Amino acid sequence: MNALLRLLSIPALIMSRLPGLAPVIRALSTSVGQKLLMAVSGLSLVGFLVVHLAGNLQLFAGEDVFNAYAEKLHSLGPILGIAETGLFAMFALHIGLALSTASMNRLARRTAYDVRESKQGLSVLPSGGASSWMMVTGCVIFVFLTSHILDMKLKMGPGVDYTAALDAAGEATNSFAAVKAVLSHPPHAALYLAGLFALGIHLSHGISSALQTLGLNHRNWNWLFRTAGVVTAWTIAVGFMSVVFWALNQS
Repeated sequence: MNALLRLLSIPALIMSRLPGLAPVIRALSTSVGQKLLMAVSGLSLVGFLVVHLAGNLQLFAGEDVFNAYAEKLHSLGPILGIAETGLFAMFALHIGLALSTASMNRLARRTAYDVRESKQGLSVLPSGGASSWMMVTGCVIFVFLTSHILDMKLKMGPGVDYTAALDAAGEATNSFAAVKAVLSHPPHAALYLAGLFALGIHLSHGISSALQTLGLNHRNWNWLFRTAGVVTAWTIAVGFMSVVFWALNQS
């Protein structure tokens, strides 16, 4: 863990040496700063999931509609590449901050029993704070996302028959058929459902926690924020699950 956190902290250390950025990096390196970054990155990813779900639900409209949607995305060319790079950076930041805050929490627990332990823990920026079950579901989601990239982006899903998605030159051009091939494969379907269940749990706590971090915290309204977080989380998770069940019923 320590070695990984040191590796993840390199970008922040480099930026902290750039003229004008050092004060910003120092501010974001505090416990409060990291929690704010965690909240912003997390809500940004929720926004991406909503857009991604809207696109995926077009599978129900049929092959032509979904393939037209996929082709429109691919036609963006460099813009799509930039967006994907930014999305990857957002995921990396969120994961790094999660590891950082977990490290800080572990250190805080140790110092409760050992006053000689340093109060400065290893971190990405460096500082932190997150619950252990959030880390567990986060790890499941990470495995799920890794498989998702292999399956859908690289078309390298183990055991998946992509034949129906290939053109005469062997290029995967039929996105509808590719998605159907992956999600109708029972082992992959099981992994996706497990990952999406973990996503629902993760977001049901993470959304309300992020809103609270950003200042939406009032004793008369916290129940509403928590309810909105849970409803949003499971709407996203169940929405994606419906696509998996659709594919299984198509096989």
